[in-house]
Amino acid sequence: MLILALTTDKLDLISGQAVTLDVHVSYGDYASGAVTFGKQNTAISTATTTDILSAPGASTTRNAKTINIRNKSASSPCDVTVRFNANGTAYELHKVTLAAGDVLEYIEGVGWFTVTA
Repeated sequence: MLILALTTDKLDLISGQAVTLDVHVSYGDYASGAVTFGKQNTAISTATTTDILSAPGASTTRNAKTINIRNKSASSPCDVTVRFNANGTAYELHKVTLAAGDVLEYIEGVGWFTVTA
């Protein structure tokens, strides 16, 4: 599980090269005994740090269920680092170089793995 328990918790991604990455995160929000599912899609095209899962609202716990990060480039690799950002203090969760067309995936209960093109 990747739990965002505070309104200052989020997940971000550092892309090492200026290639196109598509990111999809599916999550569940748990509040007052109810669960609401959602998604966040992010397109990245520069070498930068980008939020890929925003912080939950007050009195809500957010659980990332799946994360998919695809390198859409036809020829260029890209270093990607997924981090847990706790109010500005970043903790590296996973770092990998994605070849052109590769996908980095996280599935709750399974973990991180790379699918090659």
